[in-house]
Amino acid sequence: MAGLRDRAAALLQLKKSFQSSGSSETSGTPQVPAWLRQADPTFLGKEQSHQWLLPCVFAALLVIGVVTATRGWQQVERAAASASWPFTRGVIVSSEAESFSSSEGVRWRPMVSYLYRVGKREVLGTHVSLVEPVSAFNEADARAYAERYRLHGEVVVYYNPERVTESVLDQSAPPSAYLSINLGLALATASTALLVISLRANSRPQRTLHPAEVPQSN
Repeated sequence: MAGLRDRAAALLQLKKSFQSSGSSETSGTPQVPAWLRQADPTFLGKEQSHQWLLPCVFAALLVIGVVTATRGWQQVERAAASASWPFTRGVIVSSEAESFSSSEGVRWRPMVSYLYRVGKREVLGTHVSLVEPVSAFNEADARAYAERYRLHGEVVVYYNPERVTESVLDQSAPPSAYLSINLGLALATASTALLVISLRANSRPQRTLHPAEVPQSN
């Protein structure tokens, strides 16, 4: 008798489960999983932080471009200002290549010094141009640069009338100044465009998925 009662109870429970599943299919309301009905706040926070990653990168590149272009422009402006400096005659007293240690090993740089006179004052100058040459020369290039100014040779020295100890032998702006301006402006322009695009993309409202649009598995 006990076995028959257990079997009858099991059949009754199975019948109720079929009726409940049938009523849910005919009601027209799909069953939405709990993970879709309630979003995880931790996941949403990570997604929002990732959305601001690209704008931050583009903003940093914009700053780098502006700083690079500004430095190049300052060199050009300094060259333009030195065009009005007076000049005098000078004599090269030292012209050699000097080695020094760096993180990349032994490097060479040209070292040129000259004497010039302003009024009754004799001044020792060490700057050849407004921007010193790149110090990462190899020995041959450093010596070739120094040989442009031979020992005891006469040179034209341009000096700042307000500070006579500030002098150069070459007033022209270095090519690297114009290169810095062009590269800086190109980087700033591209970064600005990408920054605007990324900010507009992040400002668009996110489309939420309606429960009725959730695909149902068979």
